[in-house]
Order: sequence, then structure tokens, then C-alpha cells
Amino acid sequence: MSVDVLLSDTFDQWRMKTNEWLSMTNSAGSSNFIKLTNTTNSTSNTTGSIISTGGIGISKSMVIGENLNVHGNIHANGAISSDGSITLGDAATDNIVFTADINSHIIPNTNGAYDIGNSTQYWSNGFFESVKLTAASDLGMTALVIDANDADAAAFTIDGEQTTIAVMRIDADALTTNSVAVFDDNSSSTSARGSVQIIQDNPAALAATALKIQSDGGVTGMTLDKNYTDVGAATVTGLHVDFDRTVPGSGTAAFTDIGINLDVNSAGLGVTTTTGLDIDVVGATSGTHTAVGLDVAVGSADVNYAAKFSGGGIMIAEQADADTDIAGYGQLWVNTATPNQLYFTDDTGTDTQLTDSTGVNTKSHAIAVAFVFNG
Repeated sequence: MSVDVLLSDTFDQWRMKTNEWLSMTNSAGSSNFIKLTNTTNSTSNTTGSIISTGGIGISKSMVIGENLNVHGNIHANGAISSDGSITLGDAATDNIVFTADINSHIIPNTNGAYDIGNSTQYWSNGFFESVKLTAASDLGMTALVIDANDADAAAFTIDGEQTTIAVMRIDADALTTNSVAVFDDNSSSTSARGSVQIIQDNPAALAATALKIQSDGGVTGMTLDKNYTDVGAATVTGLHVDFDRTVPGSGTAAFTDIGINLDVNSAGLGVTTTTGLDIDVVGATSGTHTAVGLDVAVGSADVNYAAKFSGGGIMIAEQADADTDIAGYGQLWVNTATPNQLYFTDDTGTDTQLTDSTGVNTKSHAIAVAFVFNG
């Protein structure tokens, strides 16, 4: 049953008393308290089948069949959910403020398509328990780029508390050319600095090795390519090893100190030549050059040996004459005679033949040589 009722000014006295335009409290016999058959759609807050210039209070649920447009703010005392997509804001000047925690994953719809921040708008700090970066093979971008422009702050710091596992590890099992890691210092500053430093800084760590390099493939284990082009006077060093052991505060334990320990073990089924140390020093004639293949200075000990050899002889290539004399030094050299001959030349240029065709030259003087031969 339905009845059309015309509401007019005759209801004014009742409305003024109760401050209600229409009140229905009996639900029996009626499935719809208020039903409007007008289908006019709303395109603004002043159009539609129901228009109200005041607020509307609803104590129960409300279902809207189509769109909802709000000209002001939306506030919900409970949760808000959506079964479809949500777009927040229509300009970069709009803001989203979170005062609550995020209790879910944040997963992009397309791999490698969206950013967090941009080249001019940065996030401040990120706090993560774990970070995993995965770059697909067809993305065409670098997985991690750090562009640090603060001159007084480190670009990358790791504070590791690991005990039995590596603090940092790089695995490159598909590399064909180039390098696993490249450190490029291209600063023009003339200030002293170490481009790469490895510091094992605890004197109590007796079994620690500051740098260990293992090479199981390739014909070269390590290459140091030192180049220098400055024109100012300088002492230029390709490799400098500074080994210091101070006098212990107590105890008389025996120590064996070795500056460079070279251990070469080689075996083969064909013709094999094994060299412990190959030194090639090439000078030039563009100025006044002196080339020294090996300069050994030993002193300040109770017993000093410039060199000790064992297990084989010493091969000295023959030459036509002694080299330029140096005050305080003598020369031991082999003359190109047939058969060749062993000579000693003092710092005044006097040559003494130590051997002749029959062996040792019995006319030669006894000479103390700073080599100890054993074997």
C-alpha cells in the first residue's frame, strides 16, 4: 500500500515543536519508510532527487549505487576499504599524511616502472631490517646507485658485528670481462691520501691477515701498474712495504721477522722454468740515468749479511768491461773472454782478474764479498 502525501505549511506548527520535518517510528506494514522514484542524477551538491542545504545524520549503514563526490573532508571513525583502485590527489601540491603504521606489504603493479622519490625530492632516512635488490635481466638499469654529495659525510658505511661469516661479500659467477670491483679515484687534489685502505687495527689479533688474495685461475695473480708523469723532483715508489716491530715491554721470546716472504712451488710434465723473483729495470738516455736492479742496505744488527743464497749457483751475464765506478763500492763482473773470466773492480777503476782459463787466478788478491753462499 502506498499513499501520496503533500507536505505544506499546515505542518509548520508541528515541525516547530519537534524540530523534525518527518518522523516515522513504526516499521510494521511498510518496507520503505521513505521512497523516491525520481531518478534525477546528482552532478553537484545542488542537483539530484534529494537536495538538502543542511547536514544529514544517518545512524545505520548507507549504500550508494553509483559515484560519491565529496566537496569537503572525509572522516571515518572506523576502517576504510576499497575493492577497486584508489587515486589520491590530482596535483603535486596535494599531500598524504600517515599518522598510523603501515601493516602490509607495498608491492608495485609493474616491475621497474615506479620510483620512491625522484632526482629533486629525496626521502630522509630509511630503516630496514633487510634490503634485497633484484634487477631483471631486461630492465637496463643499475640495481644500486649511491650519489653522495656531502663532502663531510661518508657515502657508505657498514657496521658489522659478524663473527664467523664475512661482513660483506660479492659473488660474480657470470663475469667475462671487466672487474668484480672498481675503485676509481680521479681527484686532482695534491693532498696525501690512500685511495683504498685496509686497516686491521687491533694488536691483540695475532692470527689476523689484513689482506689475503687468492687466485685459482689466470696466468697473473696480482698486477700493480704504477704510472707517474709529474715533472717535479720526487722519489717515486711502485710498491712500498713498511714493516715495524717494536721492542717488547717484557720477555725474551725469539722472533723471525720477514719483510717479504716469497714462496714459489711449481711442477709440470714438460719443460718448466721457475723463477722466484724477476727484476727488469730499464733506464733511459734522455738525461743522466743510473739503473740499479737491486739495492740492499743492511745494518745495525749484531751480525749483518747483505744476502744469503743456498741451493744453487749465481749466474752473472758477461760484459765487455766494468761499469762506472762508485766511491765506496766494488764491482764483481764477468768478462766476455773465451772462456769468460771473473773480475773484481775497485772504486778507483782497478780491475783484478779472479779467474783465467785454468781456473782461479792465483795472482789475485783475497776479496771479502758481502754474499754468503751455502750449497
